Amino acid sequence: MLALLTILERGRVLAAKNFDVIVVGTGAGGSTAMKILCEAGLQVCAVNSGPRTDPAKDYRQHRQVYDLKFRGYGDPLRLQGKAHQEPYSVEESEYSEGRDLFEHDVAYSNAPGTDWYWKRCKATGGKANFWGRSSARFGDIDFKAADLDGFGENWPVDYREISPWFSRAERYMGVASTIQNRPSNPDGEYLPAFPFRCIDYIIQKGGEKIGVPYLPDRCAQLTVAHNRHPACHYCGNCSRGCDVGSFFSPTWFTIPDAEATKNLTLLTNALVRAVLVDESGTANGIAYVDRTSRREVEVHAKVVVLAASCVETAHIMLNSKSRHWPAGIANSSGELGKNLCDHLYGNPGYGYLPQLLGQPPRPDNIADSTIAWMPRWQNLKNPREEKFIRGYSVYMGGGCGGFPGYFGQLEGFGSKFKRDIKRYYPATIGGLVQAPSLPSPTNYVDIDPEKKDIFGIPQLRFQFRWGENELLMWEHSKQVMIDLFKAIGGELWGADGEPNRPGTSLHETGVCRFGNDPKKYVTNKWAQTHDVPNLYICDASIFPSCTDKTTTMPIIAFTMRTCDYMLDNFKSGVHKRA
Repeated sequence: MLALLTILERGRVLAAKNFDVIVVGTGAGGSTAMKILCEAGLQVCAVNSGPRTDPAKDYRQHRQVYDLKFRGYGDPLRLQGKAHQEPYSVEESEYSEGRDLFEHDVAYSNAPGTDWYWKRCKATGGKANFWGRSSARFGDIDFKAADLDGFGENWPVDYREISPWFSRAERYMGVASTIQNRPSNPDGEYLPAFPFRCIDYIIQKGGEKIGVPYLPDRCAQLTVAHNRHPACHYCGNCSRGCDVGSFFSPTWFTIPDAEATKNLTLLTNALVRAVLVDESGTANGIAYVDRTSRREVEVHAKVVVLAASCVETAHIMLNSKSRHWPAGIANSSGELGKNLCDHLYGNPGYGYLPQLLGQPPRPDNIADSTIAWMPRWQNLKNPREEKFIRGYSVYMGGGCGGFPGYFGQLEGFGSKFKRDIKRYYPATIGGLVQAPSLPSPTNYVDIDPEKKDIFGIPQLRFQFRWGENELLMWEHSKQVMIDLFKAIGGELWGADGEPNRPGTSLHETGVCRFGNDPKKYVTNKWAQTHDVPNLYICDASIFPSCTDKTTTMPIIAFTMRTCDYMLDNFKSGVHKRA
């Protein structure tokens, strides 16, 4: 019904209706919350910043770059007149630029000395439509890291407590891997792993020589049909959106499940400005700006869930000021926006395997990310074996991809250059380090005191620099690549001179940390804000620290746990139905 109403009529209908729950954001956490709460019978209003994702219009549909007008690079004038004109690497491309899926209308600020790269997808499903699919479990080596090395704070949960929700997430999503018995990434419930290729066996043998594991990743990509979704058919461009739903994404999984209940109202092109409160300071809804009309609309509910993505959730909360919450809603601790963490990304070594030169090309690029990795092997026996504490992981890429990304590493011109491209095609390999930054009070987000976006909302400002610990990991990984190439008989062309810009990984955490002490943490162990009991958070902002693993599957698992707790509160009368 709402889709048929005019903008003004929609505003009047929403103002008159009171939902059980409002969920802000439809990515990994938000869409999972929608599914669970709708299936439990609650009336849910989901609010999404941008348009509805339509795979038939927005995804690759097996086109090659030479089928596209700008050969995959996109219209060079497409961002003309936009507030934020920097294109986003990897996820945003000519395949998905046509319907304005990515956020370029809303600008952000970087403090002096900060170069944060905030990549945002505003369409339904968010970044989880285009993610790398690595889905390892966190373990007590992460949750209790402070006990091991003396730095920072422990998480308010342990592995035994969260493990059932990891299993539930894996069973729903479908995660392909093997049992590996490693303390850095506990084993789970898996589909058959992706097969290793020739280059994988070569890397694995070389890793054994230098004491570095090389194992199947925990990959949320279907090797067999699972939960009514087809197995992957290996077209190899996953990070631009799957045409058939063969890896977990909200567009193919959680959003349709929520809609099937008939308990979901989904609002699109609705940019949330603030959480609203009643006379007691309790959350009672949200205010959003309709992107089309630029009118502000209010929606009301008994419970509000923020899952707008890590730093956007903090942005909304910091802008939710009232006489009750002058520094932002649920911020009596003063910790909202603090301790921003990220994964340091970069290529610590790239080159080729001479033994594979000139081999005939094979369609062995199973996915456009990797299906194997080097899970953390540092500081496992002793938390201070290395010059740095904790540890990192490495993803190795190579094989016959859809595009020879090594073209910039070869010299030449004309026919000789073309021959070299073909000659090296099956032989090139390279790494990607995933090194977690440590929590620091000097890394945070706040509200820019002077700048507003085109909708009149005060901009988010970043303050972030890499710390010594993660930079030591970066240097360590480059030496590991030197040793690995020597062990496998490879030729090392080089390594990145500097790590990627902060924000590149899309794995930021920490700005709404959960913990037991309301003076030090924004939420309790259930992701329920200490100050406002009917305000919950379901994204990576609650994670107190980074690990060497990615965040998407843990976001889903912790969201499942939070929603179970919330439903118990509805049943017991702590939260009232609308």
